[in-house]
Amino acid sequence: MTILIVDDHPIVRKGIHALLAASFADADITDAASLKEAEDLCASHHVDIMITDLDLNGDSGMTLIKHVRDIQSATKIVVYTMHEEPWTVCEIADMDTEAVVMKSDSASELTQAVKSLCEGKGYYSPTFFRLYNALRRQPNRLSDREKQVIELTAKGLSATDMAAQLGISANTVEFHRRRIMQKLNVANAAEMISRATELGWNANI
Repeated sequence: MTILIVDDHPIVRKGIHALLAASFADADITDAASLKEAEDLCASHHVDIMITDLDLNGDSGMTLIKHVRDIQSATKIVVYTMHEEPWTVCEIADMDTEAVVMKSDSASELTQAVKSLCEGKGYYSPTFFRLYNALRRQPNRLSDREKQVIELTAKGLSATDMAAQLGISANTVEFHRRRIMQKLNVANAAEMISRATELGWNANI
C-alpha cells in the first residue's frame, strides 16, 4: 500500500509519517510539500491513499483532488485540514473524498481513517459531523448533488450504480444519503423519497 501525504508544513508531514509508519509497517509512505510536487508524484507513481491539506502554500488542495481523480480514479482521498469555517465544511461535504479528518481531532482519528479505507469503508470524524450538523439552520435545504442522489434513488439505482453515473465513490453517495435523511428527518430511503416529493425536491428546497 502506498500512502502520499501532502502538506506544506514539514513538521506536519513528518508527524503524519511517523504516526502512520507505527500503524502500517508495510506501507510505502511518501510526501509532497506542494500541489505541483504531489501532481508529479501521482503522475509517476501509483497512490492507494492520499492525505491532503486544503491549503498548499497558496494553491488549493481541492484542485489537487480533482486532478488526482482524473489521473488515478482509484486513489482514496483523505482531507486533513484545520479549516472549520461553515463554507469550507460545506465545500468538503460536496467533494468526492472517502474520508475527512480535522486537524483539531486526535491523532488516532487519522489512523482510524486510513484503517477504514483499507477495509473499503469511508470515514468522517466526529468533529467533521459536528461541524456539518451545526449548519442545519436551513434543515430542508438540499444541495444540487443531494437532489441528484434523491432522483437516482427514486429510480432504484444502487449506491454503486449512482457512483458510476455521478463520477464519485460509493462511499460519497452513502455520505450524501445519510445527510439527506438527517436534513429531512427520515429513517430510510422510501421515507426520504416521499418527504422530498412532498417538499418538491426539484425546486430549491
